Amino acid sequence: MICRMIFDELCVLANGDIVCSCGDPSGIRVYGNVFHDRIADIYNGPKYVEMRAWQLNAKHDSFCPVIKACCGGRVSRATSVDGTTGRVVRMLQLEPISFCNLKCPACPVTQFHIDPGFRNDRASILPLEVMLDVVNQLPDLEKILFYNFGEPFLHKHAIAFLRQVRGRRSDLVLHTSTNGLVLTDGMIDAIASEILADRIVFSIDGAREESYRKYRVNGSLNKALSKMSALVDACERFGSRKRIDIVWQYILFEWNDSDDELSHARQVANEIGVPLKWVFTHTLGASKRFTDGSELAAQLFHTGDPYSALTCDSRMLHLWKHGGVAGGRYLAKLSLDREVLAGPAGTRAAALLTVENQSSLPWSPDSGQLFRIGLLLRSEKGRVLEELPGIPLPAESISPGGKGTVLLDLVLPPYPGDYQLFIDIVEEGVCWFSERSSPPLVCKMRAVIGGSHREWNYTALVETIYQALLGRPAEAGGLQYWMSLLSKGMPLERILSKFVAAASSDKRDSMIRKKPEARATLLSAIDAAS
Repeated sequence: MICRMIFDELCVLANGDIVCSCGDPSGIRVYGNVFHDRIADIYNGPKYVEMRAWQLNAKHDSFCPVIKACCGGRVSRATSVDGTTGRVVRMLQLEPISFCNLKCPACPVTQFHIDPGFRNDRASILPLEVMLDVVNQLPDLEKILFYNFGEPFLHKHAIAFLRQVRGRRSDLVLHTSTNGLVLTDGMIDAIASEILADRIVFSIDGAREESYRKYRVNGSLNKALSKMSALVDACERFGSRKRIDIVWQYILFEWNDSDDELSHARQVANEIGVPLKWVFTHTLGASKRFTDGSELAAQLFHTGDPYSALTCDSRMLHLWKHGGVAGGRYLAKLSLDREVLAGPAGTRAAALLTVENQSSLPWSPDSGQLFRIGLLLRSEKGRVLEELPGIPLPAESISPGGKGTVLLDLVLPPYPGDYQLFIDIVEEGVCWFSERSSPPLVCKMRAVIGGSHREWNYTALVETIYQALLGRPAEAGGLQYWMSLLSKGMPLERILSKFVAAASSDKRDSMIRKKPEARATLLSAIDAAS
């Protein structure tokens, strides 16, 4: 197991220190400091290389050399492209300020001035120009988490930072988290009118004033809710409601987890128009009713599993308890019949993808969710360029222990160069399996200039399908019909499925049994003509 934060992410504290993640709030291991170091030198420097090498080689339950305990961030399986060097930062966790208007008991900010484990400069503020310079140093950045410890909107330049980043790097995804109490009308209008964030999480742990204040010390429930409601209203007014995801995060404690209070929270959330995100904490006072694997936790989420509600440490323990398989279902083995998908830029390429269900539960619609194969086109360094159309799962892989193949058929990027194809199983509306610690497949792609490659012969491919599944040549009408679908870009796997579905019922079972051989024959014909 590895921690993706060491391989793909950067965490910058308000004093400028670069640390592993939010899991090191006191700066036990400082890799560098943005006030005097360049990130490119630090991120592939000896300290990061050493930590990545340790993670790639250490057993999953080994104590992290930084925190001297098991690291809750080590919940991802390494892929073939996860090396120790040549890494780029794809996500930035930026702590603009480490002061807060609240005194939450379990938050490190509350301890900064009384715990000798925190250095004197831990309570700090990053200047606007330094924050912008950090972003400028990260050309492969995809996402910014504009929060860590402290209330980000106490920073007097919070809106200015978001505004400048949005103007300079409109492709970046911006997430932030707030207690909401310091948001002014001007801030709210700016966020809503200029779409300065893609997601804003309001941390409001309770639906009654007394229970809310037990953790959010010095806070006001009515004020927090009114600020969240005001942002929703502003987004409606400026027409940005569908572009800004506003979420109410509710940490479940012993004092705020009664059925009555949770029901009231749902009612208020529905009235405001925001989703509730429940969190199962591992800190002092954690709910004893709603715990990982409990019946009440399952009822709270209705469908799916509550894995997304777990904190990092809880996710680690969950994986240990379930043999490395989150929710009992999120473990797949994916393999491709070739190391590189290559061809002239802009032309079609194909390969055979094998999918194995290595979990103990089926991937079926009976769960209330749909499963598919998800594809992401990424740059050579791993930056996501676009999500490609998904592929249905092979029927043979749905059951536990099942294994099946599909034809992976896609168009190579229009610009010559090296790329990555990220392949994973997706539970629609829930997660990509890699987010639940299942190993994705990362395949190399190469788009070249010209060459001797020939375009696919659609006539020959349709004739191959007829011979493989029906044992006869194609009739004129059928040949033209299926060729037209291929010429419009319909993937071969979907062609095969539609071909079988269109057959008479007495032939369908036989054709289904012949599909694996048909895939192999089609791929051989494509490879031979290339």
